[in-house]
Amino acid sequence: MRFRLENEAPQTTIEITIENILTDSGVEQSEIQFRGDKRYLRVGYWNRLSEDILARLNNYVKGESEMYDEDCGYLFYYEIKH
Repeated sequence: MRFRLENEAPQTTIEITIENILTDSGVEQSEIQFRGDKRYLRVGYWNRLSEDILARLNNYVKGESEMYDEDCGYLFYYEIKH
């Protein structure tokens, strides 16, 4: 089990709402991370969210972004609508 850092916990009402949607969908709280100066959402080790969860988050995230890592493959994160 991974423990998130204090600065990765939700800091705004929108981030709290996102976390509630994710935990209601079965995602462990410790896997939900809000990161960066311009905050974005990362779940687990850059896991991709299901279409169902993305539909529930539609009002709170701008969509899925990905980057490629030679060792790990595609990594997914989600920009938050602030």
